[in-house]
Amino acid sequence: MTEETIRAFVASLKREMRVGQVTAQTEHHLRREFSQIGWNRDDTLHAAKVDEEIRRLEAEVRVLRTLREQAFGNLPATESSLSG
Repeated sequence: MTEETIRAFVASLKREMRVGQVTAQTEHHLRREFSQIGWNRDDTLHAAKVDEEIRRLEAEVRVLRTLREQAFGNLPATESSLSG
């Protein structure tokens, strides 16, 4: 990736964070990882860091689903129960 491509990716990531689709932790972590790699390095290094973050998040989702099922069974979450 060129520096311009990486900066565009980070800008998109920040935009998604502002609308609540990406956590600030994920945005910060990837930005830090990209900075450590360098902004003008081989794009496969940056893509690999994104893939690592995706795998970490997927593992977190699996754990949360398991814990939810253990605690609450298959109870569905309804909109009214989520809104308070």
